[in-house]
Parts: sequence; C-alpha cells; structure tokens
Amino acid sequence: MLIKKELQNLPLSPAPDPTKKIPLTAGAKIHQLPRCGRILALDVYQQRKLLFRFFSDGKNCITWSEHPGKPGWTKKNLFQFDGIKYQAISIRPCSVKRITHILKANPSSLNVLHQTEECVGEFIERFHKQKKERARDAKCRLMEQHLDMFPAYPDDLDEFCENHVFHRSIVYLSKLEKGKRWGRCMHCGREFLLDRSVKPGSEGTCPKCSFPVRFRGERAAKPIVEKAKICIPSRVDGQLLLRYTDVRRVISPDEREPEFDYSDFFLNIVVEKAGRQKAYAYWWRSYPYYWSGWSRLKNGSGCYSYTYVYTENLTEVFGEQYCHVDLQAGLRDLLRPIDFAGLLRNLQNIPQAEYLFKLGLPGLAAGLSLKESGAASFSELTGVSKQYLPILRETQAGKGEINLLAESQKWVPFEVFRELCALNLDITGLTTMQSIMEYNSLGRVLRYLQGQKKIKKTYANLLGLYRDYLDMARNLGCNLKKKAILEPRDLKAQHDLLAEQLAAHKTEKENLLLPHAIENGLYEWAQEYASEDYCVVYPQTKNDFINEGRILHHCVGNASYYDRHVLGRSMVFFIRRASQPEKPFFTTEIDMDAGRIKQLYGFSDCSAPKEVRGFVEGFVRAAMRWRNAERMAG
Repeated sequence: MLIKKELQNLPLSPAPDPTKKIPLTAGAKIHQLPRCGRILALDVYQQRKLLFRFFSDGKNCITWSEHPGKPGWTKKNLFQFDGIKYQAISIRPCSVKRITHILKANPSSLNVLHQTEECVGEFIERFHKQKKERARDAKCRLMEQHLDMFPAYPDDLDEFCENHVFHRSIVYLSKLEKGKRWGRCMHCGREFLLDRSVKPGSEGTCPKCSFPVRFRGERAAKPIVEKAKICIPSRVDGQLLLRYTDVRRVISPDEREPEFDYSDFFLNIVVEKAGRQKAYAYWWRSYPYYWSGWSRLKNGSGCYSYTYVYTENLTEVFGEQYCHVDLQAGLRDLLRPIDFAGLLRNLQNIPQAEYLFKLGLPGLAAGLSLKESGAASFSELTGVSKQYLPILRETQAGKGEINLLAESQKWVPFEVFRELCALNLDITGLTTMQSIMEYNSLGRVLRYLQGQKKIKKTYANLLGLYRDYLDMARNLGCNLKKKAILEPRDLKAQHDLLAEQLAAHKTEKENLLLPHAIENGLYEWAQEYASEDYCVVYPQTKNDFINEGRILHHCVGNASYYDRHVLGRSMVFFIRRASQPEKPFFTTEIDMDAGRIKQLYGFSDCSAPKEVRGFVEGFVRAAMRWRNAERMAG
C-alpha cells in the first residue's frame, strides 16, 4: 500500500553527476516504512534539478511530478514525456539492481543508461494491464450476478401475450362443401360451422370466443409469424428489474395452438444502496458469424424501445399505488406499445403525467417532456379539445395522430379518427398525411385512398403518391377546388400525366432562358470572329447545346453548362470549320471573368490540335477586348 504522506517525507536518493552528453541522472533506494512497508524510491534529475520521484512496492506505483506548471501526483509513465523519452539516464549499477529487484523486471538492453526507463516502463505497463484485467473481471462477475437475479418467465406469459399483446388471431377454414365450411379458431381451439359468406382473407370475430380474427384457408402451408416487444418488471431482494423481451408468435395450420418464442434484448436493474439508486443496463449485441452476448452500457442508460407491459405482477412490484396511480389497472388493456421506463420516470417528475394516466392515456403520459410540465389544461397538453377524450381513450392515440386532430380545421368524427388509428402509421406517414390535409380534409383523404386499393402499393407509399400529385397540381395552377382534380379516379395515371406536364413545362421554361438572356444583352459585346480555316458560332437555344453534345459525344448537353452560359460568367462557344459552319467540330468553355480556356474538346473528348487551340486563344483575347470596350462605352 502506498501512503502519500509517508512517501513525501522520504529523503532524495543520490545520483551520479551530470555531464554535457548525459544531463539526465537518477538514483534509487529501498526504504522500510511503518505503514507502506518496503518501498522503492527512484528520483530522476536533470542538471541536478529534480524532475520527478517514482515510488513502488512491487504491486502498485505512483509518481510525484515536479513540473513547474502542474506539480502533483500521477500514475502516468513520465519517462514517456518529451525531453526524457529515449534519452540516456546516468545511474549507478547498484541502483539498477534495486529497481529490477523490487519491480521484478528483466531489462533486455545491455546498456545501463537505458535500463531504468525500460524497467519502469515495463512495470507501469504491466501494472495498468493487470488493473484493467481486474476491473474487467469484476465487471463480468457483477454482470453474472445481475443476470442471475432475473427470474424465469412467468408461467402465464403465453396466455398474456395471446390476449393482450397480439390483438387478433387466425381462424383456419376448410374447403367449401354444400355451402358450408368448418372453421378452427387458433385462439380458443374450438371448431364450428360457417356459411359461404365467410371467405379467406376477410376479418371478423370468432363465434365461440368473440376474439377478433382473420380468416385463412387451411390449405395455406406457410405459417404466420408475428413479432412484438414486451417489458416484464419484477422485484428481487428489493431491487427493481426491467426485462425487455422480443416475442415471436407462430401460427401454423398443422398445430392446435400458437407457439411463442422469447428472447431478451435489454435488461435494466435499479439497485438501491444507502438511500441512493443506481441503474445498471445490459444490451444483447449480436454480430452474425462473429459474436453475440450481453454488453454493459453506461450506468443510467435506458431502453428506448416502445413495448407492451406484462401487468399480472405490477401490484407486487410497485404496490397498490405508484405515484398515486394504479399501474396494473391502467396498463392492463394497453392497445399500443409505450415507453414504460419513460412512464415511470414521468410519473415521478411531471404532475401532468399522473393527470393523463388517470384519464386513460398512458401513451401520452409516457411521452411527456419537461417542456410540457407547465401546461395547465387538457387542451394545452394535447392541443385538442377535451371533447375528443372518449375517442382518444378508446384508441390510445399517439402524439402524431393527435397533432392531425389539432391541424384539422373542422371537427373530425370519431369513426374517421378510429379509422386513422387503425392504420397505425409511422412518423413519416403521419407527416405526409399532415401535408395532404393542407388540400383536403382527413375524412375525405381516408375515404379516397380506401378506393385506390387497386394501386399495388403500401399505404405509406400511397400517401406519398397522393401528396406528390397534389403538389404538382398546385405548381401547375390546377383548380384543386374541383373534386375531379382533387380526387382523381385513377390516382396513378393522373400522377404520371401531371409529372409529364410538369417536366414539359420546366423544359419549356428553361428553353426560354437563353433567348431572354440574349435579348437582355448576353451577346451585346460579341462580334464575328473567323480565320481562313475556323470560325466561332454563338449558341442560340438549349437545343444547340443538346445537339452539340449528342453529335460530338461529350457532356456539353448537360443542364449545368447551359445554366452557367446563361449567367454569362462561364460561357460555351462552338468552334467550326470555316467551310462547314453548320457541322460540329470542337467545343470550348471559357471563364469570362478570368479570360481563360476552361475546356476545349472535340469528338469523344479528344484534345484540340495546336492550330485549333491557337485560334481559340485568339478568340478569348478578342472577346475580353470587346467586353471591356462595351463596358466602358456603357
């Protein structure tokens, strides 16, 4: 054990006298101290001035630095600092023996001048390596203890997931015989007769258990696989454990009941010591073909996944009341996954979370932020009237869906909002729907898109298609007050038609840029320039650029050359033979500000011969003179 007060009182170790070639010297002694025990003291000097003192008992080490700017204790290897690293250190052989004896080091260097640095560096490296290994082993042992704290999955977890996580089951239908067919419910396991009105692909309820189901032909060999996430809280030895689990339900016509598979992906352990809480977090990492296992995260980390909550033991874990609310009663009929850790945190810190939870809106309570802690009413919290509370409680709508209510300029009927929530749109879909509502009401949008099911796209893609159509119609000046334009019968066909019109309109607009620029003086300075062999042709339209690039097989037909030419700063000119002024020969791009050739290419980007380049350089000089003269005259 190294005690700093005792170490500071140790006398300095004598060292050899420094020389011009070797200014660094060192001395080492072994001391027997009452509390520290047997200690090695190594003192390093530069021109007889103390640089630092290194102390070690063979197990630990510490260094006192005499640095003028920052003196003090450190565990760094000061031999590695600039001015000392790789420098020879004069030291007596007896001091080296003391160093190797205490530090148990075997220097490889035969030169005694370098053995001190090598021995200390080897010991400090070994010391830090062992320290890291001990810390890693302690962390692994603690992680194993924490993982062993988690109990087995509840016995009724399959039943809970079937009833409260997966809100719909399957009824397998037999072949139709004499207008009747047998149905087998995978939720209750019972069989019953159905008439021909029930067809595979339709939805309804089981006539025996009244559970929502989707009807499916039993000849369908492919099983139905559904996934969800659930948080299973528990309390062991007074410590709160949150277990986040991936749930996989497989329904197959060959089985009598669904099969469930569970795999943990996140673990939280809240440990209370001396009245203070410390939250440990572990995350299951998986690298295919390489490694998978639990990794410890930074203390206080939480799981940000939205999950369902296992509620059968919430009273045992949190008591009858948690922050004045009954968690088990409020979360038992959860229709959507929520941020359960966020809910617990908000109930402790934000009074409005308790208010929303008691109203039957646990999802909104979990999503509150401290910025909303100053809200004084339901309308301030949600942005909508309290008249919507029954439907919000029924659907457990999220913040994004409620924002659509707030954006709507008219009252949204409950059945329309119920239909919106049934779509379960993500944040991108809700944002797209909000932009569509600038043109049309929410109810009309839902009814219209319901009639466009023949378009084989997901609902999110269908929303994007409709939004693009409306934006293009507005840009083209269409009258969106007309129903035939606002809600076209064939959305895909009208979308493609408007896209073509918009492209043609854009092309027509771009084609007029150069003629307008010429009228406004783009070529006001230009004069005819030709020699016996060559001449310069000034482009007049965008098609001139396109034809030049197509015939000569280079890139001058790209829109960027045309746009820069219209601005008059980087201009393109066509170089032709004097005998064939209509036939493309070479193309040049000239920086009109600097008066230099940027590019000069012919067919397939071939380089220009000397006589062509000389002709173009003469044109550049003439063009600069013409422009300057025109500016001075203007």
